[in-house]
Amino acid sequence: MQAQQLLPRPQNLTWEEAASYGLVYFTAYRMLIDQCDLQAGDRVLIWGAAGGLGVFAVQLCQAAGAECVGVVSSEDKGRLVMELGATGYIDRNEYTGMMRKGGETPEEEKARFAESRRFAKAVKEILGEPPDIVFEHVGKATFPTSVFTVRPFGKVVICAGTTGYNLDFDVRHLWMRQKQIIGSHFANAYECTKANQLIEQNLIRPVLWRTLGFDGVPEAHQLMKDNKHLGKIAILVGATDEGQGKTIEGPGAIHAEVGA
Repeated sequence: MQAQQLLPRPQNLTWEEAASYGLVYFTAYRMLIDQCDLQAGDRVLIWGAAGGLGVFAVQLCQAAGAECVGVVSSEDKGRLVMELGATGYIDRNEYTGMMRKGGETPEEEKARFAESRRFAKAVKEILGEPPDIVFEHVGKATFPTSVFTVRPFGKVVICAGTTGYNLDFDVRHLWMRQKQIIGSHFANAYECTKANQLIEQNLIRPVLWRTLGFDGVPEAHQLMKDNKHLGKIAILVGATDEGQGKTIEGPGAIHAEVGA
């Protein structure tokens, strides 16, 4: 390992808390702060707002003075994103018809688009205006809705495609309203350092749902596959128990609990 590849571990975090945030938080930081130049007063739509990426996107909006609405899959997750500073949330189960499967007939696409319009209206009602930025990582199922929902001259920033990489959408909603699609991938050393400083200053906090021993790796993957987690799941490697490694006082991670 080269020295420039290392970051100081926030001393108010335990080993499992410190291990939980790097990849997703630094990715979200670049997406919003550098790629989209997030500013106070911006309005942001965040897909998967209670997941690994989303919990940091919500906190970054809160820290920047931006408003955001999070898309979640349960009331528990909705309560979590509200606690993190979201303006509101939308349960995607109420808009399942907007999800793009691919290969829709003209009739099916017409029905799907009608649901996307209904969703966009709900987003606007929460934020007051259409979002300036859409925080995307779902891909195929949601991308047509993201392009439609973002305001004219707005930005859709995407770092992944968890439902599929081949995106099929009506490009007229892009060019006629002069919207932008921005690709983003992880972060460079400078971005990681700046983002990590916000953790050290307690302005951004990891969101840790559960910590398992190394033999819990299969269970952790299954919980993620079933979308039952809030924030992150940590695995102990070397540490014998939770709570080790913390050397100074501080709030540490937010420990999310289902039903809390």
